[in-house]
Amino acid sequence: MCTIKESPCCCSGTTTQSVMEVLYDKNVHTIAYHHPLKKEISLEGCSAFGGKGLDLNPVDLLALGVGSCLLIVMGKTAESENLDIVGAKANVSYDLVNYQVAAITIDLYLPKKLASEDQTKLEAASKKCPVYLAVSPGVKITVNYHWPN
Repeated sequence: MCTIKESPCCCSGTTTQSVMEVLYDKNVHTIAYHHPLKKEISLEGCSAFGGKGLDLNPVDLLALGVGSCLLIVMGKTAESENLDIVGAKANVSYDLVNYQVAAITIDLYLPKKLASEDQTKLEAASKKCPVYLAVSPGVKITVNYHWPN
């Protein structure tokens, strides 16, 4: 069972009470709250929906969530194998077609070259990210891994 400090994604196979809420405040703008962590994120609609470009929009969070999750799963796997990828980063972009996410592109830049078998292991592990797996198969996700020479 999840403790109150855990996010639902950390509690595989359980049902949790709502720990997040979203409030529509005005002008295609919302405030998302994560109560146990006492965090809030301001979001607005994209420009096609009247957003002014002052805050992230929900599609930004989706794409950033995929990139972050890929790095987290790679990092966890690296730690379990006594490998170091601290400093790895993801450049994330997406394409919209008819107000739908058509593609997400993620370029992962790893800080140091590892043995080929370790690189392969980490790349495969990243694709087990639950956010990556949850994105509709109709959305093309391209992940490019950049390892130093």
